[in-house]
Amino acid sequence: MSDSSGGADGGGDDGGSDDEPSTADEIRWAAFDVLVERGFDDFTTQAVADAAGVSQSLVHHYYDTKEDLVYSLFTNGLDHLTDEVRERADSDDPRERLLELARFMLREGEGDEDAVEFSRMLLEIESQAPYDDRLREAVEYDSDFLGAFVADAVAEGIESGQFRDVDPEAFAVTFVAAIRSGQNRRAIFADDERVEPVRDGLEAMVDDYLAGGGA
Repeated sequence: MSDSSGGADGGGDDGGSDDEPSTADEIRWAAFDVLVERGFDDFTTQAVADAAGVSQSLVHHYYDTKEDLVYSLFTNGLDHLTDEVRERADSDDPRERLLELARFMLREGEGDEDAVEFSRMLLEIESQAPYDDRLREAVEYDSDFLGAFVADAVAEGIESGQFRDVDPEAFAVTFVAAIRSGQNRRAIFADDERVEPVRDGLEAMVDDYLAGGGA
């Protein structure tokens, strides 16, 4: 999902090379840190400027408002997320694609702090989606992408006889909702033990429910 928000140049490239982050990138990274440490209510462009080591006017050169910066942060993250999902969950086996998606989205095997920060960023931004049309559309895009990814894997498994005959779209909605629950648990409790039951449940959905009824 391309980011079309921002000020003077829409939050895009500011002339940096492919090997070096642009100023806009550095501001977004600082914005991520501020968001996960302070939450949306205490998220300000001045706090971002301080974290990035730049002036507040430079932040506003790239992002007109706080809301523009949050939107850019989220949509750039979504672009990265979709690329990562396609790369990491690229197995020819539908079962393995579903399980790898769950492992990746729940940040299995990653450092606790990184996983918690990622989950808190998602929770903070999604909490604003009911009040922001752009964020709501971005969240919808993310949900639709993940839902289609799951539904395609399920349909492929049904066709090959690996999975029982279910409604792929309905299963996908439930599977993605369970992943979101696990991410929220990590964001709130910062405890992998709170996430493990969700991960186990997702595996059971695939192995006991889907594959358990396959031919």
